This record gives sequence, C-alpha cells and structure tokens, in this order.
Amino acid sequence: MAEFYLMMNSDINGSLLMKVKKYTRISFSEIKSKITEQQPIMVVNRRNKDEMEKMRDLVQVLSNHQVPFTILKQTEAGTKELTLEMFMNGFELSRQIAQERERLDAILDDEEED
Repeated sequence: MAEFYLMMNSDINGSLLMKVKKYTRISFSEIKSKITEQQPIMVVNRRNKDEMEKMRDLVQVLSNHQVPFTILKQTEAGTKELTLEMFMNGFELSRQIAQERERLDAILDDEEED
C-alpha cells in the first residue's frame, strides 16, 4: 500500500504556519520541530481520498508561496521522490479511477435490483 510523505525543506512564517496547521492538524511547535528534524509534516495513505485532497491543497499552497518541499512515495518496492507534476498527475488519475469505480458500482447495483 502506497503512502505519501510531505517534507518541508525550510522554515516558514506565521501566516503560512497557520495554513500548514489547518491542513495537518498538528501544533505549531510540532510543525517547526518536524521541519527542523527533516521529518514529514504530513503522511497520507493513497487510498484515503479526503487526506489526499488535503495534501494536494497544502502542496498547492506551498508551491504558490514558493516554499521548498519534497514529496516522497513509499511502496513495497521502496521510496521514490516525486516531482510536483508527478504527484498532481497521480492524484488526478486516482480521482478519475475512483469516480469510474463509483459509476460502475452504481450500474451493477441497478442491474442487481432488476
């Protein structure tokens, strides 16, 4: 099962710190500590749609503010660093697959009722 890790590569200011807290739901001191210790500020299972959306939104905020960050993807095969484009494309593909799966489930449910 794949997990995504978001690492921040530099300190951030107060207003941006508030935004990071909003998405991660961890304390200011923990955010600062994780940045200093080069630990992930956010870890998300790729199958958790809501958490993936939060990570995507936070990545967009960091990118818009030109804050350096790293996205890592951990799988059984190992850890791989992703570019912003790779992460966003993967997110969009996963979203489309989930929508298609929901559509197919609805069709199958309708057929079972007949």
